Amino acid sequence: MKFTETQQANLTKVQDIELKILRELDRICQKYGLKYSLSGGTLLGAIRHKDFIPWDDDIDIDLRRDDFNKLISVLPDELGDEFEFVNYNEFGEYFCDFIPRIFYRNSKAVNSFSVDGGKSNFANDERMNRIFIELYCLHDTDSKKVKSQIFKVKTIYGLAMGHRYKPTNSDNYSFIQKAEVAVLSNIGKHMKLKKIFDMYEKCVGSVPTGTGNLYFKPSVPLPVQERNVFDKHLFDEYTYVDIRNDKACAPAEYIKILESLYSNWQELPPEKDRHPGHFDLDNVEMW
Repeated sequence: MKFTETQQANLTKVQDIELKILRELDRICQKYGLKYSLSGGTLLGAIRHKDFIPWDDDIDIDLRRDDFNKLISVLPDELGDEFEFVNYNEFGEYFCDFIPRIFYRNSKAVNSFSVDGGKSNFANDERMNRIFIELYCLHDTDSKKVKSQIFKVKTIYGLAMGHRYKPTNSDNYSFIQKAEVAVLSNIGKHMKLKKIFDMYEKCVGSVPTGTGNLYFKPSVPLPVQERNVFDKHLFDEYTYVDIRNDKACAPAEYIKILESLYSNWQELPPEKDRHPGHFDLDNVEMW
């Protein structure tokens, strides 16, 4: 994708703000002795480019369950005034994925959650029109249970999608996944969203912390859940890596993690796939 001058300037602004949120997160994690790590495309960008992937417009963060739970308990009181933490279950009767986020208050954007190309989003919440980073919990699991957990989480996710403000974009779903979500969301819209959230928490927390040989990241989109299962030993040690003019935490075994997520992480994808995934770069404001 070729960016206009305005789009490139806005992309850089979005990335800089996300790094500002990340610095605040790093400060809090250091204060409380918590370990976090860059994740997915953010980790890929840091290792391959020592920066963001050139067209990427988000930051993803992983935390092991104990650190995750401690972090979300202190974030509301610890974050500076420019930032706001919103947990996944704090959007009223609307479902906005199982992903907690830290938002930058002084921003406004049209993003991939828009349902009308403007300010309305599938959570029907103005906060979702701000720049943010996403927090992912690595839940303990084991080889004997993880396939069952993935099946259950996919079912629960489908039920929850019945509580979108308007239907979400499912272009990345297979035909079968689209059919499954259509059926499940029709059932889920007749259920209380809190009940669905309770089902999710029971499922992902079914393996006690500190047991099992794997970590499972259940809040990722349906098509990539199977890829987000990791050997626990990959997160035994952490290091700092470069990202633009900052440093951020990553697992010391980051190469093995990238190899498990991407078929060839050192090569760029086809040009048609080089585009932002979250924000309309013609509609970004910051102050």
